[in-house]
Amino acid sequence: MNLSKPVGLFIVSLLYGFFYSATVPASEPQVEISHLVIKNSEDSLLVDLKIDSEFTPEMKAAVLSGVPIRITFSISIYEVNDFWFDSKAAGKTVVHELSYDNGKKDYKIIRSRGIMRPTYIEDFDKARRLISEISDFKVISLKNLKKGEHYQLMVGTVLNLKNHPLFNLYREFKTDRYTVNFIY
Repeated sequence: MNLSKPVGLFIVSLLYGFFYSATVPASEPQVEISHLVIKNSEDSLLVDLKIDSEFTPEMKAAVLSGVPIRITFSISIYEVNDFWFDSKAAGKTVVHELSYDNGKKDYKIIRSRGIMRPTYIEDFDKARRLISEISDFKVISLKNLKKGEHYQLMVGTVLNLKNHPLFNLYREFKTDRYTVNFIY
């Protein structure tokens, strides 16, 4: 009888269980949108957005060990059509990533908009706040909106924690999708 296949599967599953449990938080964080403001400048519709995320101690320990945390903001605007499907006027995604730099002994923040180079912060709570908010984000040009029309802004966020140090496997924590109706 050849036992190499069952023994190999046992070892692989044991290693997977070890790595998975070492990087996954014991309790899930609470992630919710706590601040959402729609405003306009002279030529654009802007959004301010903040999520309230309670990072668990396990998540902080994972970041300190080099595991990045990524927050993805998805913002879409739909033109509401009565008795027909709504049409998408704009859709944008913003990604913020937080990781710990062991060499510099501080937190590295990378954002997909604004300042493209990494920002380094020494305080974990301040770094967590910086990746949890966006302000004055241009969603759509006002000339692409029609006066007097009904629109719907949909916002959702996803907090990703990398599960495995060798593979790009992420564990996701999603907020509820928030919808705001407005007439331009």
